[in-house]
Amino acid sequence: MSQPLIVLAAVALAAIALAGSLCLAEAAPPAPAAKPADPAKVLFIADEQKQLQPLAEFLRTEGKYDVQLVEPKAMPADLAPFFAVFEYIHGPMDAKVEKAIVEYATGGGRLVLLHHGLASARAKNPDLMRIAGCRIPPRNDPTTPWRVIEPITLTVVCLAPHHYITTHGVTYDRMVEYASETTPGPVKRPALDLPETEAFMNMLSTDGSEKTVLLGFQCPDAKTGKVAAQDTAGWLKPAGKGWLFRFQPGHSITDFQNRNYCQILLNCLTWRPDMPASAEEPRVKSSS
Repeated sequence: MSQPLIVLAAVALAAIALAGSLCLAEAAPPAPAAKPADPAKVLFIADEQKQLQPLAEFLRTEGKYDVQLVEPKAMPADLAPFFAVFEYIHGPMDAKVEKAIVEYATGGGRLVLLHHGLASARAKNPDLMRIAGCRIPPRNDPTTPWRVIEPITLTVVCLAPHHYITTHGVTYDRMVEYASETTPGPVKRPALDLPETEAFMNMLSTDGSEKTVLLGFQCPDAKTGKVAAQDTAGWLKPAGKGWLFRFQPGHSITDFQNRNYCQILLNCLTWRPDMPASAEEPRVKSSS
């Protein structure tokens, strides 16, 4: 090959190499894959943590979960690594916290709202109320005022006797006669008794039949002299790509010292949407 051709070939090869290096330099690096949720990690976001200690210990010992409790202001910026998040905020909820837990649930997480985690203070958190499909009426509503009944023994009634969450590993205290405005009766149903606690009346639903109702409650109502009963002690529903669970008991530490109630909450973490209904009847200590 003549000298001029050799020079031209070398120049061409150098140009190709330079162009390739420029392309590599300009190409954006691939985005890192989203870190999947750790199936063992559970987060409690709570401004009152003493009541939750028995539940946290139960999830650690019986479920083998890595449970972390944090104040709302110390909540991790990224909730995606957590398999489940329990929200137990009594006071006002900051908009940043609301946004984070709503995005966590709708993005595919399991969000569990405990007791006052979904109560009157949440009326100022419209996005959370929207995905929960709930409305809290004012205390002076003429027909369905929001009320708190206390102190009481709260009887938590199983309304889904063949659902995994309400039956797996759960033994109820007794059978009770139960009827509510939305559940005909009276019909005998399995129930747990939670002493020295409180009940919320008139948590209204706004999402039609999206909820799977798991638990109702009944308790003496000193204001009316009757037994109050509503189908709002426990339910679950889809929330975007994830799931939202709501349980009313949790005012007192003794609520979470009840191992059967803790087992119901643990079942929310091991339940799968494709699980078939159980053919077995719920276990009950006594039929009286």
